[in-house]
Amino acid sequence: MKILIHALGVSMGGGVRHLENLITALGTASGEMEFRFLVPEGFRTGAQPANIHVEAVPRRWARFAGRVWFDLIRVPRMAKRNGCDAVVSLLNFGPIWSPVPHVLFQRNSLYFCPAYARLANFRERAESLFRRRLAVAAMRRAAVVVTPSNAMRDMILAAERKLRRVRFRTLYHAAGDVRGEKPLTAELAERFRRARGWKLLYATHPAVHKGFEELFEALGMLKAKGVEFTFFATIGRSDWPKGVETYERRVAGLGLEKDVVFLGRIAQEMMPDIYRAADLMVFPSRCESFGFPMVEAMENGLPIVAADTPTNREICAEAAVYLPPDDANAAADLIARALEPAMLAELKEKGTRRAAVFPGGWDRYVREFEAILEDAVGKRPA
Repeated sequence: MKILIHALGVSMGGGVRHLENLITALGTASGEMEFRFLVPEGFRTGAQPANIHVEAVPRRWARFAGRVWFDLIRVPRMAKRNGCDAVVSLLNFGPIWSPVPHVLFQRNSLYFCPAYARLANFRERAESLFRRRLAVAAMRRAAVVVTPSNAMRDMILAAERKLRRVRFRTLYHAAGDVRGEKPLTAELAERFRRARGWKLLYATHPAVHKGFEELFEALGMLKAKGVEFTFFATIGRSDWPKGVETYERRVAGLGLEKDVVFLGRIAQEMMPDIYRAADLMVFPSRCESFGFPMVEAMENGLPIVAADTPTNREICAEAAVYLPPDDANAAADLIARALEPAMLAELKEKGTRRAAVFPGGWDRYVREFEAILEDAVGKRPA
């Protein structure tokens, strides 16, 4: 069975991590499937086994106008020319018509999240709405739409009732990283060693829906309560210059300059040691399709407080304390409560138990991924 995997949209963060791991995991899995990956020019891959082929696509096709043409015209032609049995689009968009069954992974919650629509500016909302229209058009004709959580599926269906006849499957992201771990640099290790008080961590990237503004307010109240802490976030100015500069001004306005540290991007292989160096994960994001950092925190014994959203509850279940997204004072009280030794120990134990049964590693992911493909191949699009 030949599968064309369209991954041109991968650029950073979880998308890169997922693709790198997927290529490696599919290459080591048994079976008779042959995979041809379309990746952006510059994406780094090592030597691959015989069933994996990686084709670099010029960057011009990843730009918006080029991407629309690539999805609608070039991907179907490539699938037909290469005799593929199915097309898999990994990142939200893909062909609206395909000569073979199309499996579409829908992983961007922002297009369907009411909280994001409230928080985004006019330009961001307009862009999101247009991209949502493209995503919906592709989903309507897909053989199956795959989401990384039931909450993500429900969010889509609540926003787009016309998709209720579409076949959805939930495929939880795999926990762990097949590439192994690397120790922290001496500089990072020293920053954590010299941190004052409780070490709070938010592993994320900066964006309007990530809850930073309310979190900074809560941290200011937490400090006023006499709680000593250092808050670390894996963000930097290069991620979003204007937004992070706004964060820095707000931190200064609250008198938190010595209490808040923006680490910049951290190599994924170092993240396990980052989790182990912290005392508490604070995850106030309003819109997530899955939430990798919460699973990784539980795997590494780090207790969690998270925004009270359906996705966060699906991922963490009873292994987290849930914060009201719009109440900084209540959030400060709940963070302080979570830092009590007995509560920390309870959350750590619950998180460890949750991680042991959910969601499973890459062996499980590949089995379910291939089962979805085998099922889709028998269901040609109308």
